[in-house]
Amino acid sequence: MINYKEFFQAEVLKAVHELGFAAEDALISQSNRPDLSDYQSNIALPLAKKNGLVPRELASKLAEKLSANDGLYTVSVDGPGFINFSLTNRMLEDNSEPFSFKPSGRTIVIDYGGPNIAKALHVGHLRAAVIGESMKRIMRESGDKVIGDVHFGDWGTPIGMLISQLQNDGLDASKTMTIAEISDLYKRAAASFKESDDFKEQARVATSELQAGNEEYRKIWQMFHDVSIADIKKIYDALDVDFDLWLGESDVNDILPTMFAELTAKGMAVESDGAVIIPLPPIKGRERAPFILRKTDGAYTYAATDLATIIQRMKDFNPDAILYVVDARQKEHFEQVFEVARTAGYVPENVSLEHLGFGTVNGADGKPFKTRDGGVMSLMDLLVLAENKAKEALPEPSADISKEELDLQAAQIAFGGIKYQDLKNNRISDYIFDTENFTKSEGKTGAYVQYAIVRINSILAKAKENGFAIAPKVEISHTLEREIMLTLERYPEVIIRAYETREPSEISEYAHILSQKFSSFYAELSVLGEQDEKVRASRLKIAELTRDTLHKSLWLLGISAPDKMLRKE
Repeated sequence: MINYKEFFQAEVLKAVHELGFAAEDALISQSNRPDLSDYQSNIALPLAKKNGLVPRELASKLAEKLSANDGLYTVSVDGPGFINFSLTNRMLEDNSEPFSFKPSGRTIVIDYGGPNIAKALHVGHLRAAVIGESMKRIMRESGDKVIGDVHFGDWGTPIGMLISQLQNDGLDASKTMTIAEISDLYKRAAASFKESDDFKEQARVATSELQAGNEEYRKIWQMFHDVSIADIKKIYDALDVDFDLWLGESDVNDILPTMFAELTAKGMAVESDGAVIIPLPPIKGRERAPFILRKTDGAYTYAATDLATIIQRMKDFNPDAILYVVDARQKEHFEQVFEVARTAGYVPENVSLEHLGFGTVNGADGKPFKTRDGGVMSLMDLLVLAENKAKEALPEPSADISKEELDLQAAQIAFGGIKYQDLKNNRISDYIFDTENFTKSEGKTGAYVQYAIVRINSILAKAKENGFAIAPKVEISHTLEREIMLTLERYPEVIIRAYETREPSEISEYAHILSQKFSSFYAELSVLGEQDEKVRASRLKIAELTRDTLHKSLWLLGISAPDKMLRKE
């Protein structure tokens, strides 16, 4: 399989150069008139304008050069000078093997997840985990070396609040608490922090002492940290989200004093009303809030720990890019952190710092998703809700179907449905979580694509039972076969587009379209019932290629597919 956009890019540029012109981009795109062609280029229009020529005449000269292609494609010209390309069946047939990207040599760090210890994961954590995991897989598929870091919030004022509440409640600081007990402690601490200025001061002092190395507080923190991470890992495991690094703000604590001294020595960090800040210059006359490095109580801010984390990542990995999959509402925070990192010389200009912001998950009322009693829904509650919804369509355990099989399929359908519903939307958009239809096998759902894979598995299993051969390569005999092969072979273009735009929705859209194409192909053409052995074998090859491409597409979205569908009679 080749990347046709890259192929035609090279073909057109070669023709341009042979005519004595210079160009760097052939302006290749998928045709907006698939009835006329598969791809098109409008290179003749800007090239003719630049050189004082008639666009259509130049396009015709380019087409003449491009026609000598050994029968790989046909070329035509229409309109003011558009060059159209239609792939021949031979080219589609000869390029049906799986596509593999070559190693890029790039190293990418992706920061996603971002949970706070001592707090239950809520629906707001879903998008960071799902989008980040998908982008990690897309970038690895594209040939990058990718390092995923969960980046815990485990070192700021919330920890000082927990320590203070623990002391005020007279609880045994040496006792290991359960995650439920820690969560309840945090709720009490949050209420105390809101209601009492004295408690706020107590929490701020505790935070500062923790960061300064108070041994008793470090032991309490370690207990909160270990219990919280064990619980968080269970949820991420259920979602098939994993990280190479399980680090947090606390892991850069030793970097902070040196960083503080450097920024002070450079004259960037200055004292202001007891705090230490980095003033930021106005943009277009608009004054901006300063970068707060250290608060009046001596505790470092999370902006400071984010800056120190960049220093750590540059030292440990020397990455080409660092990506932050974090709520779009944190835009200003990351603009500040990135600007200070570059101004301080911690990150060279050739290293990309990117905030991949995303919208919110909302309920039917268009507001952030809540529980029935109005509270923020925990991520675990959402997973349970989804599994229960998936189980509605499943039979009861029996001698033929075990409870374990049913539980596995419920999880695959439920979590696949949750992820697909998220990733079918543009990353930056808010979306309404559909609690009723996300597990259904009709419409643009994960189950629809999963069902397409299951159907193909059934076809291939029956072919094997009947001793039917699968052809080593496709031989196109019908327009629907050509159409689905063209869709299959656009897979690398989709991956590149998803990579460049940082948009997993490109892949979810592709998977849905390919599933639809196969449904039409199978509905209108005989496969297992085809009497011509050669045609049948070729169509089985198309089915196999479709199944494998859908599997890969879902995997890039972090979704698995059942081998078969278990349904109520």
